[in-house]
Amino acid sequence: MRSDQPRWLTLGGVALLIVAVAIVITTPSANRYEISLYRAYPIYFWVLLMGAMLAGALTIVASARVDSGRSWVYGLSLMLLTNALLLLLPYIRGYEMFGRSDPMSHLGFMIDINNSGGIEGNIYPPVHLLAIAVSDATGVEPMTVAMLLPVVFSGIYFGAMGYLLYAVFETRTQVLFGLPFVLLPVLRQGHVGFRPFDVAIMLVPLVLYLFFKGQPKPNPPVRATFVLVLVAVLLYHPLTAIFLIIVFALYSASKYAPLIKRKYASPTNLVSLSAAVFIVWYSEFTGIILRFDRVRESLFGAGGGVTRADTYARTIEEASPPLIDLARVFTFKYGLEFVLFGLGFAFLGLAVVLILQRKAVLDTYSVMIIGTVIGFSVFGLAFLLRDLIVPPQRPFQIAKIGAVVLMGQLFYVLWNHVDWSSERPGVGVSFQTMLTTTLVVLIVLSTFSVYPSPLESESNSQVTEMEVHGNEWLTNHGTASQEVSAFKISHHRFNHAQSGTSTPQPFAFSTPPPRFNYTVHDSLGRNYQNDRYLTITRVGRIVYPEAFPNYRPRWRFTPEDFERLEKDSTTNRIYDNGDYTQYLVDGTAQ
Repeated sequence: MRSDQPRWLTLGGVALLIVAVAIVITTPSANRYEISLYRAYPIYFWVLLMGAMLAGALTIVASARVDSGRSWVYGLSLMLLTNALLLLLPYIRGYEMFGRSDPMSHLGFMIDINNSGGIEGNIYPPVHLLAIAVSDATGVEPMTVAMLLPVVFSGIYFGAMGYLLYAVFETRTQVLFGLPFVLLPVLRQGHVGFRPFDVAIMLVPLVLYLFFKGQPKPNPPVRATFVLVLVAVLLYHPLTAIFLIIVFALYSASKYAPLIKRKYASPTNLVSLSAAVFIVWYSEFTGIILRFDRVRESLFGAGGGVTRADTYARTIEEASPPLIDLARVFTFKYGLEFVLFGLGFAFLGLAVVLILQRKAVLDTYSVMIIGTVIGFSVFGLAFLLRDLIVPPQRPFQIAKIGAVVLMGQLFYVLWNHVDWSSERPGVGVSFQTMLTTTLVVLIVLSTFSVYPSPLESESNSQVTEMEVHGNEWLTNHGTASQEVSAFKISHHRFNHAQSGTSTPQPFAFSTPPPRFNYTVHDSLGRNYQNDRYLTITRVGRIVYPEAFPNYRPRWRFTPEDFERLEKDSTTNRIYDNGDYTQYLVDGTAQ
């Protein structure tokens, strides 16, 4: 490999990133709801962005293979800057906020804390207290803080992942082979979600780094920092606490596995410590106990809820989508996990072969990481096949953290234990091609998985200023009825963000009938005995035509239905700001 290759890769990547930044600067901000952030920029912008990411990754690997110099620093900087641009796009686009569901309620918890001065009934107050402190200290609006704070935690995640490689692996080459993979945004919406679980997951690599860093020799400051961070992460979210208990249990078990090198021993009983913190804090909350009871019933009860796998199967049966659409949705919904876990298991298979040939030996750290990938990938599959409250993406997040740590080691082992000499024609090219292809696939899948989009049959999580103002108008002026029908807007979430979660909801909410029931009645009012409000947002008007254009027979509402709504004598448009339309429906049913 030429010694000047890292320099040229870096220069090319910087040029691509500069052009991508120029496109972002010259593209007007969003002035209304857009169905996909990915459609807001031309396709060549995403090619430039991913090209810059790839150039940074290849720069790091090239630096590892020439085994000299510090050119990897430029590749590292290039990847971090590209990640920053990708994760800041909602803020750059001028979104009022990103996150239409849980994040809005977490803003409500912040209001509750400000109103009451306490955290009574708040299961996970750390993220709310932190956001309040940042907002008060900077004067930035809470919705903007909720958009920027996850990016800061993503920065902590990337930094901790790099240090984690340094703590686990012994050589410079091993660390540099792994660095490009751990700098990819593989945690999907976790990188941009203002939710306690997402924030806690971002801190898991820091917990693991401090744990490994404190192992070689007694280091009171490191050990104390580790315990403090561990306790803080356990308080962020109960599920993260359980996951960490399992991870440390895997480490404890790895020390007794045969043919495993016991690298270091820790005087801290991690499983007991984690379990104690979890029990002391969360045992006071009835909701947590009820959730465990629901999981127990789902696993061992006679019945069970509808699983995600059941939902997918029913949707496929009813809609009969073309194979190309199924492949697209699967690729962008689960393709990233499929590739990462597949390569993780490939590393395990290769390690077993080398161990049997007495060419390698695994230590307790590696066994812990491998066990994390295997255990949590299978655990996530169980969440997919059983109704266990939370989506499979949550255990998958832990598995992906372990998987990306193993990715670089897979290629390091291949490079180090396979004869790639020039005497074997084409072998060197094959290794470079294999590595580059893997990076391209992971970069594409991770880039297009950060934000929900029609690629995976989802719509954008953008919250617009007009929607916020519209909900405020309804709250302040809605006196003609106590009932509201709404489509593609959760008023109770907006009310949380406006007044707090402890404030009673001012209205009873429901969903309008499909097609507004115009297939049965000539007016919407014929469906109701009493007057009620009807809220229609821009996302409600465009979601089916733009996200599912080939499935018109399955649309719940059509453009013609919205046109008919405007002419309906029983519906009165009383407020409209472009993104949010408020109607008052005269109930005429007898």
